[in-house]
Amino acid sequence: IKTTVAAGGRVGDLRQEVAETLDQHPRSVELNSGGNVLADEDKVPDSQVTIVLVRLPWVGATPEKVKDLGGGEFQIVDEEEKKGGSKCNALCEVGFSSGTEYFEVEVVEGSGAFIGVSTKAGFSEGYKIKGLFFGGPGNLSNGSAGLRTQFGQEVKPGSVIGVTLDLTDEKTVGITFWEGDTCLGEAFKDCAREPGAMVFPAVCASHSGDRFKLSLKRNPRKAKLVTPHPAVGCWDLQRLVVDGELVNLDAALTIKGKGKGKGYAAEGEESKGNIVMAISSRDMKLFKISLRLANTLMTSVVVTTGADGTEELKVGMVAGTMVMAPPPLMDLEQRFCKALPLITSWAITDSRLDLRGEAVEMDFIHYDAPPVEPVSSPLP
Repeated sequence: IKTTVAAGGRVGDLRQEVAETLDQHPRSVELNSGGNVLADEDKVPDSQVTIVLVRLPWVGATPEKVKDLGGGEFQIVDEEEKKGGSKCNALCEVGFSSGTEYFEVEVVEGSGAFIGVSTKAGFSEGYKIKGLFFGGPGNLSNGSAGLRTQFGQEVKPGSVIGVTLDLTDEKTVGITFWEGDTCLGEAFKDCAREPGAMVFPAVCASHSGDRFKLSLKRNPRKAKLVTPHPAVGCWDLQRLVVDGELVNLDAALTIKGKGKGKGYAAEGEESKGNIVMAISSRDMKLFKISLRLANTLMTSVVVTTGADGTEELKVGMVAGTMVMAPPPLMDLEQRFCKALPLITSWAITDSRLDLRGEAVEMDFIHYDAPPVEPVSSPLP
């Protein structure tokens, strides 16, 4: 390999140039001379320098459950796996401590994994692990508990999860996650760590046979600019008609106004909450819907476009948490769960979303959701 760094120059500069020539991350490039590994602060010798591409070794919290396949790839091997059992965690022994770094983890086989970083002190088996992760159905986690839902799409075979690390402050960690060439945004910010502590790529896998591949990159992929479907966004429920009956929302909204929901009221009126439905999509064919009544309700929508451009909707079954609430709110939730799968079409403008189906009408107005702040979760 021809280089511009001559003998006597910094090894760190030579490593950077070699990495760019080979399209590798500098941490993947090891330089050797005379049987010794050269450090960045060393001077380039006036003799042959051998380039070694580091294999990015993976280890398991339970060593026998993680098989390192070389080249940054590993597989979960758990012969005693039990249904509903604990997850298997793996860590790559190439760490980062400063600056801005980027790596990707490709999901070769398996679904439901969480991908992110951990420290040597925080790395453990099962739900005892402590770190900063994205994965599962698209949520954020610290490894032991969920921190935020619906940050992105489900992690499944073929997913490529990118991780941009902000380590410019020696006492904190920040992370921006990517799904392929789609930037999901800043997930974690100002997460405390021991001064200068190294963080390592980590994966929390779900099943034996799950397989992953790590790649260290110099930069994230170029973000793909996509115009979202007009239904994507947040919508505030204004009107609900079921079987020809206009459903009174006031009692349920009053109960929501006394809780954590964003309240609104005219002067002299009792504060009321609102019912906000969030719609997301990655390919304009499959959509995800979520909203909060007494519980967080979720479903998926498959959209088929006809020859005339009209869109037909097929809404899946509604799933959700199981929290009890006062009757007006629970009654509205039950009616909503039964009505939503009956929706077959929608009409959308900049400010309105009207859903229609057999004996069901739902009218929404556009809701400007407040910006979601990144999560701060300490690392051990």
